[in-house]
Order: sequence, then structure tokens, then C-alpha cells
Amino acid sequence: MDGENPTVHHLAMHVSMITPPQPVEPHEMMTPDPNARYIHGDQVHEDCIPKVNMVFGTDEEGYEFYRQYAREAGFGSKKHRNKPMSRVYACSQQGSSSFYKNDGDRKRAKMSKRICCMASVKLKQRGNEWFYEKVELEHNHALNPNPSEVKHMRAHKNKDSVIMDFVDDLQHSGVSPRATMNVLTRLHGDQALLQMNERDLENRRAANLRKEQVDDIKKLTAFFNECRAQNPKFYSDIEHDSEGVVKNIFWSHASCQANYAEFRDVVTFDTTYKSNFYRMPLGMFVGSNHHLQNVIFGFVLIRDETEDTFEWVFRTFQRCMEGKDPICILTDQDQAMANALPLVFLKTIHRLCRWHMLNKHTECLNKLFYLHKGLEDKLLTAVNHPLTPVEFENAWQEMVSEHGLENDPTLHGLYKDRASWIACYFKGIFCGRMTSTQRSESTNRMVKRNHLNESTPLHVFAKKMYQVLQKRKDDEGQETIASQGHPDTKTNYPLERQLSRIYTRAVFKKYQEAYVAGTSFRIKKVDTCNFLVYYGREGPTFSWSQHEFKVVCNEVEEKYGCECRGWEHTGLLCSHLIIVLINEQIQKLPSKYVLRRYSRNAHIDLPYDRNDSVQTGPDGRSLSGRNSDMLREAYASVRAGNRSAVAYERALNVLRELRKQLEAIPPDEMPMRDEPAIDDEDVHLARFLKAPPKSSTKGSRAKEGAKQIIGARGPKLCTRECSNCGLREGHNKASCPNPRQTFAVGGSSAGRGRGRRGRGRGKNAKGKGVMRARRRLLDDVDEEDEDEQEKDDDVDTESSYESYHSD
Repeated sequence: MDGENPTVHHLAMHVSMITPPQPVEPHEMMTPDPNARYIHGDQVHEDCIPKVNMVFGTDEEGYEFYRQYAREAGFGSKKHRNKPMSRVYACSQQGSSSFYKNDGDRKRAKMSKRICCMASVKLKQRGNEWFYEKVELEHNHALNPNPSEVKHMRAHKNKDSVIMDFVDDLQHSGVSPRATMNVLTRLHGDQALLQMNERDLENRRAANLRKEQVDDIKKLTAFFNECRAQNPKFYSDIEHDSEGVVKNIFWSHASCQANYAEFRDVVTFDTTYKSNFYRMPLGMFVGSNHHLQNVIFGFVLIRDETEDTFEWVFRTFQRCMEGKDPICILTDQDQAMANALPLVFLKTIHRLCRWHMLNKHTECLNKLFYLHKGLEDKLLTAVNHPLTPVEFENAWQEMVSEHGLENDPTLHGLYKDRASWIACYFKGIFCGRMTSTQRSESTNRMVKRNHLNESTPLHVFAKKMYQVLQKRKDDEGQETIASQGHPDTKTNYPLERQLSRIYTRAVFKKYQEAYVAGTSFRIKKVDTCNFLVYYGREGPTFSWSQHEFKVVCNEVEEKYGCECRGWEHTGLLCSHLIIVLINEQIQKLPSKYVLRRYSRNAHIDLPYDRNDSVQTGPDGRSLSGRNSDMLREAYASVRAGNRSAVAYERALNVLRELRKQLEAIPPDEMPMRDEPAIDDEDVHLARFLKAPPKSSTKGSRAKEGAKQIIGARGPKLCTRECSNCGLREGHNKASCPNPRQTFAVGGSSAGRGRGRRGRGRGKNAKGKGVMRARRRLLDDVDEEDEDEQEKDDDVDTESSYESYHSD
């Protein structure tokens, strides 16, 4: 401060108040004595010290004894010399380094620990036994008996086959090295007793990966043959070129084909990249079961996304499913896929994903929404509103005329393709409450996030897909058990009680939501069987936003229907029809208006076993039951054996003897199903096939002069526009001075104006905000799926007028 003496310091800074850091001792500054010798300390028990004439049954027992002594003493050991009648085991610092050379640079930037240590033992054979002929215990370097230091020596890494197999199982299950270390520490009692570290686990993973990538195609065909032996219904097909290089791979398990036999009416198909070592796009045929969960019908890996490739995929899928085509299939805008579909599925309706159609024009639509206020609400309402085709075209023309956008290329392109993605053109076609490929995309996302990465070889990929399939079956089983109870009804109407006994829990919940939404409507009775239902709350002001729906309710002829054709399109009663049924006191719904695919008894009897693998042993006991019983007893025995030295010795001896006895017992002949014969041609084909090259993505830059593939993005542009306002003003979405737009294809619309960057409040707030915004755009996903997004059981629903205005 001004006026103070700068020479006056704080009292704590006085030299008498400071304790300086402790320096090294003078003798520590001297060069270590090269003649100094070091030996083990008192912590090594006398019985663990090697001595001359100690006898062993085998040379491995002699080395194991010396290695245990080296671990207790604190140095590394190695097998130095191996002769027919003698062995030499030495300290790991024996010998000299060869890293430095006079005529060049050293091989690696790494120091060597070899300093010519002479500590060693010589083991010699005498008849049927081995003995220590020579023992040298002195070292020319200091020892490190600390367990936290010994565990990092290569000789003392835990290489027990049982522990390593357990580590491999954890790694194959996707457990991280840190989590694996926690599990092993729990088993060993203390991390200091665990003779490995995270780097060892990472090296183990890398070594296993290198082994897995060898003979990848042969291992893949072997896995397919194993699946076919477990259940002959398993189907696989591999396409290759004239040189034997694999092009496309398709496979489907027995449970997949059983699901297709029951829920084949609507299928979604989508491809994704970077899910395997060869970057082959993964395609999955996905549908919906009676619990509104995702079910998988088949897997395919393709080299490219051309029309010929997709035609092969669809024909193979058709052949696998015995020629039974779906009613409707939903895909993205890939033109090659669109060209191949009608060549295979002659009677199947092809519908484009509604989200992809709008997402393709995100930037252009954002610009239009910014320039024309109110356009967004009118566009989304026209897309989601249950209009007839004529009403939709009139609404569209009214919208573009009001804003003067008759010649806008973006809206013109959307309108030109209207028959392939607008819901009103599919009202008479059953689409199973799906309007997009979200089911395929959510399944792909779950697979890539939890099971696979870019280093996964093909045979491991197929095994991981089997695990995904089993997880879906477990989820279905859990929901089946949950649906066996009687759900609570919101009313005492006999109709609701009837449907609560027939529908599954998830489907009945949709009925209850439709009933609640129906209370917002009013009814006008035209005659005995005809009614007009109109929205009874204030809504949008544009002329076509509110109109009356014609509902037919004829109890005598058992004829029920609505102008919105919700039942024909989704298989479920719409809110308009429900409110009329309740108003007319209809007691029961005819069976023809309840689809089997939504009932608790959706599964049908099939002429084959839908289980993908053998579930029971020869004694009729399940294999999972065997594993559970043995693991429970083994884990309890290990816990009890750690309590004392006597218990440890007893447990170890008993377990070793038990293992010898169990290994001597021949394995059971598992009750395999009739195994299909594998002829010589299949064996030759497996040897002939070669691994495919890495595929390039569809969005890669096209070479100059090359013909652009249909559906590809084309060359990457060098300029960028603001995704908020669509202008090239040198800013981006985060720094845009204009109010935040609400078009919600690529981000959240939770507010206007500039928002904070980063995650929002709450768990997964940012990700949920994006998904909620996407649902606002399409208005086709149930609310509970927002909270279940992490479970990847997303459910698409056909939007309706009452849900759009439910607020």
C-alpha cells in the first residue's frame, strides 16, 4: 500500500519462520559402489529361499519355486538358459543392453535395466527328478520387495489361465479396464495383491483382438455352422465375387423368423456405418411386437449401397422368409434402395421416413421459417393432421399462396414427393403405428453404442448381434410377465374392461391415452348410425385446421369406423371412434376389430423350435441352472477359504483334486437338434472366401469426373451457413444475433433467443431436449419413450389431430 515501507515483510516470511525442504545426504551424491551386493530381506521365509540340492518333480516346479522367491525378495526372474539336462533361471537384470549402437540411433527411446546381475540358480536333471546344482542369491542392484512395485515386473504378472479367461469374458462383454480392475480387486481383497494393472488389461485386449482378426471369414462360417447345428432353422448366405472376396453377408436366427411370421406386416430397414473392422454398413430388418417393442427379423452386412446390392439383400431376405412379403416397408430416401424394392417385393407398399424427408431440408426450412412467421405451425400441422388427400392438397396450396412460396424449390420438392411420405396417402394401409425408420435407427444406435466398435471383426460382430437378439428376447419376456396382471381401468365401462383382458399392457395404455384425448371432442348425431365428431377446444385459426370427422357406429351390423381411418392405419381405435362407442354405450367390441398382433396371445404355434440354442442338458435341467448353482457354491467357498491359512490350504487342495476329477469325466452328449450335413463344397467355400476391403461411406467426396451415386450427398461444400437463420454472415448457431428458430429437426426448440451452450439441467438434459424437439416436429412418438430413450425401445405412432392440440 502507498506510504508503507517496502522493506518490511510479513512475519511469516521471516527467515527464522521458514523450514526449508530437506536436501539429500552428502553420501547420496556419490556414484553408487559397483561392488555393492544386495540380498533378500527378513520378510522372506526360510522355507522360500532356494538352496543347493533342493529336489523337484519337474523343471517347471523348480522355476515356479524360484519365481515365488523372486516375488518375495523383490526382483524379476526369467528363464535364461534351456538345455536338455539342465536349466538356468536368473534375475531379469542379467546380461547387458543392446539398445545403443555405435553406427546408428538406438531402436527405441527406452532405457534398459540389464546391468549384468549374476543372481541365478542352475537346475539339473537326475533320473526322474530335478535339483538345484548351483544357487547364487546376491544381486548388484537394490531389490524392490514392496508389493505395489513387484506387481509391475513382467515375471510376476498374473498369467493364470483361469483368471485370464475370466478377464477375457469381461472384456468380451464390453467391461472397461477400470471396471475390470475393480472386479478383480474385489476378488483378491486388495489392489496391492492384484498382480496386474490397467495397462496389462489393455495389452491383453489388443492381443486378443489381433488373434480374433486372423482367419476372420473362417471363424464367421464356423459360427454360422454352430448356430445351424443348434437349430436347423438358422439361415445364412454369403455373396462373394469371382476372386472369393466377400461382398455381402446375411443371416437370420430361428427366433427372428418366428417373429417375422407373427409381426411381418410392417418392416423398417436402415443401414449404418462404422460398426465393424471393415466399415461394412450394417442393415437390420426391424419390426414391432405385441408389446410395442423392437424385434429384429434379420441382419445384413453389405460392401456398398448400390441398387444391385440392395436387390440381393431383399431377395435373400425374401428367400429366408419363405417368400412372405411384408405389407409395408419404411426406408430412408436412398434412391438405390427405392429402385431395388419393387423388383423384389411386388405387392409391398414402400413408404419413406417422414423425419428424413424434413431433416434433409433443415437449413432451407429454417430460413423460410425465419422469413415467414407462422409458416412452421401451418406446415407441421398440415403434415401431421389427419386430412384426406384432397384436403391436404388444398391446405398446402392455401399455405404456399398465403406466403407467396409457390416457386420455392424446397417446398416444391416436398410437395412433389408427397405421395411417398405424407400420412394421408397411407391411411388405408396398415403401417403399425410407424411413420419413420426410427425403430431401425434406435436399434442401430444401441448396437453401436453398447456392443460394437470399428475394430470388431466379422465373427465377433455376428456373436454380438446374437447377444443383442437375446437381450431383446429378455425384454419381451419381462414385459410378458408384467402383462399377465389385470391393469387398472379408468372407467367402469364394460368395453374398457374387455380390452384390458385382451390387449397387452403397453397396447392397453395406448387405448387409455386415446380415451383421455377423446374427451376433448364433441359429438353430433346425424342419424341412427352416423355421427360427426369435432374438436371442442380452441385451436388454430386457419380454415382447414378444424373439421368434423364422420364416424359410423352400427351395433346391429357390428360396423364401426372413422373418417380419419385410424383403425385401418394403426390397428387401434382412434379417439373419435372411442368417444362415440362410449357415448352409445357399446358393451363389447367385435373380435374383427382386435388384431392378434396386439393381444396377449400374439405368438402362434410354429412347425419349428423358435429357440436359437439348446436350453437343457440330457437330464432335463437347464444349463443356466447348472451354472448358477456351481458359481454360487464356488464363490462362497473362495470367501470362506480367505478367512484363515488353514481354510486356504484346505480349500486349495480340495479344489485342485475336484478339478482333476471333473476333467476326467467325459462331457455329456448335448441333445443337438438334427444337425444339417456340411458337404465338401461348404468346407471348400469357407477356405476360398477372403475378407472384404474396408468400405467407404456414402457421403464420401466423389472423384472429379466420376458419376455421382444416386442418393449420395455429393461433393462437400467449402462454405457454411448459419443453421439458425440460414445466412452467411460469418457466424454460427451459437453466436447468431437473430432469435432462435423453433424448427426442431437438428436441435432443441425449448426457447427463443440465444441460449446457453452445453448440457441443460438434469440428467441427459441435452440429449432429451433434442429428442423431444424431434418428437414435436413429427408428433409421432409416445411421451413415455422420451424417458425410455436409453433403453432404445422407441415407439413410433401415427400422429392425429387430437394429440397435436392436446395442450
